[in-house]
Amino acid sequence: MHPAHRPARTIPLLGRADLRLAALLALGALALYSALGLRLAQGQFLDVYNLAFDFDPPRYVALLAMEEYERGSVKHPLILLLRPLAWPLLAVGFAAKQAAVLVMAGIGAATVAVAFLYLRSLAVGAGTAAALAALFALSGCQVVVSMVPESYGPAALGIAATWLLATWRLADLRHGRRLRFALAAYAYGITPTNLLQPVLAEALAWWRHRGLAGALRPLLRYGLTVALLCAALTALVWIDVLAAFLSDPLAMAREVYWQRTKGFREGVAETVLRLVGYAVVSPRFTEVKLEADGITMLDFRDPAFGPMALAAFIAWHVFFLAGAVAAVMHRPTRWLALGLWAALLANIAFHLDFQFRGSVYIYAAHTHFLVFALGAGLAPVLHPGSTAARLYLASVLALLVLVAPVTLDRARALATGFDDLRATCTAPCTPVPR
Repeated sequence: MHPAHRPARTIPLLGRADLRLAALLALGALALYSALGLRLAQGQFLDVYNLAFDFDPPRYVALLAMEEYERGSVKHPLILLLRPLAWPLLAVGFAAKQAAVLVMAGIGAATVAVAFLYLRSLAVGAGTAAALAALFALSGCQVVVSMVPESYGPAALGIAATWLLATWRLADLRHGRRLRFALAAYAYGITPTNLLQPVLAEALAWWRHRGLAGALRPLLRYGLTVALLCAALTALVWIDVLAAFLSDPLAMAREVYWQRTKGFREGVAETVLRLVGYAVVSPRFTEVKLEADGITMLDFRDPAFGPMALAAFIAWHVFFLAGAVAAVMHRPTRWLALGLWAALLANIAFHLDFQFRGSVYIYAAHTHFLVFALGAGLAPVLHPGSTAARLYLASVLALLVLVAPVTLDRARALATGFDDLRATCTAPCTPVPR
């Protein structure tokens, strides 16, 4: 363990060149995600629940861009606060569905920029960091959550920002002292279970610098401050519901419990495959008949790959395992890697129970950045400009060439596959709590 006043290493200063390159990567991602999202908005996908992955896009189109909307739920208590993001788009003439997908595209593009800055904060060379960020931008899960109005794109942004901040605070506790509270409140507001990741990252930073005993008191202060901040924001959005809870706590507790996910649950192997295995390289769609809803839902459930997709799938997993092992073995990144592994395993364990009728990929955005960051774990080990670093960059570019066509094929199928929807239900069909 390293004493607080002499950390093992410090983060590199992110200069203007880094910020410019992050912005360029974000603009490229924004163009792609916007094109896919706007094409998706031309069909009927955003009008009906559960057409793919058990997503509920009508709810989020309304929340972001329509006059009548729900405020969210106990599972997304502060997501209403994203609503102002669509106001400028509506003001210049975009329709509600178009505005909603453009908000998601912007959030996805910001996540790509954060991924790049995360790598640069670990002293990864700019070219290699840009190539890895492009791989992240074109990975299956990232593209899906950046084109569909849902809670998962915003959740992914918060998770990526959490671990960017973790790289800074693991180097020096003076970094991000205010930002850590904002990210914790953001994580809670989008999906309360994601609050685990900012808390874990903060615990790691204090533990590394102060030891386990020395971390307890500052963590207690952090936890109490976050709890008060989240309570105040919740009261701002849900004051009437909080009043109802205080008048009849038992009835409200029963209503919250009833929103617990129900139905068939997949086991460990299938859960890991869908949360980790399909995060970067997506298989062909599986058609799932939803008799109660009167529709056929698309999902990533079966390992159905063509030759090129299978090559990409295998190559990515070799790359991932090499990076995940290297990150733990490399002393300067070990604490960070152990935190990423802990968060990933905790998410997998949680989703062994928290599933809805066998749908698992829907939650992949909660683990995707963790998988990517571990997969990129070899990059900080290599000295920029060395022969090994150049070979590594070549492998990243080769992987990008394999992955991009697979992802774009799946995204195109999703964007264009619902122009002529034939369902026995009346849109938006049956929204089932998940």
